[in-house]
Amino acid sequence: MPDENRFDPQVYLELMQTVTRIPIREEWKAGIAQHLATAAKMAEIADAAEIDPNTIDLANVFQVKSP
Repeated sequence: MPDENRFDPQVYLELMQTVTRIPIREEWKAGIAQHLATAAKMAEIADAAEIDPNTIDLANVFQVKSP
């Protein structure tokens, strides 16, 4: 039985290409899918980390200042 929650980088790539209307060349898709798979693995590691929410210092939001 397939895991419905499992991240599929190819499916995500095709979906986001359609949603964002950004054309992606066929020869780029394998590399982009590999990067998405790596990002998904990194997210799993971060999500699994047990961090006390009272010890987290959130970063400021970057804002560009006008010259």
